[in-house]
Amino acid sequence: MRAIWMTMVLVVLMLSTSAVQAGAEPTYAKWGRLAMKETTKKYHADIIDYKHVGRKVEEGGLMSETFRLQLRKGSKEFEVTVRIWFEQQSERVVRIHFTEDDKADGLPAAMYQI
Repeated sequence: MRAIWMTMVLVVLMLSTSAVQAGAEPTYAKWGRLAMKETTKKYHADIIDYKHVGRKVEEGGLMSETFRLQLRKGSKEFEVTVRIWFEQQSERVVRIHFTEDDKADGLPAAMYQI
C-alpha cells in the first residue's frame, strides 16, 4: 500500500514539474520581442511569420540572437533578418542589424544597421 501511495506522489510531482517547464519562456523570447518591436518601427509593416534562427557567442563578452521575420506591407511580402548583439552579463543592447530579402528572389535587397 505504501509503495502505491509513493508511486502516485511521484507521478503527480513529475506531471506538475513538466507543466511548469512547458510554460517556461525560451531564453530568446526577450530578444524576439525586441526584434519584432524594432522591425515594426522601422518598416511600418505587418509581421506575418517569425522564426528564431539561433544564438551565437561573439568576441568580447558579446552574444547575438538572430531572427527571421516575414513582413507584409500592402501587397508586398518580404523577409527581414534581424540580428541583435548584446553584452552577455548586463544584457545591454550594443547593435541591431537588419538585412532585407526580397521574397521573389531571396537575394538581399538592402542592409540596414542601427
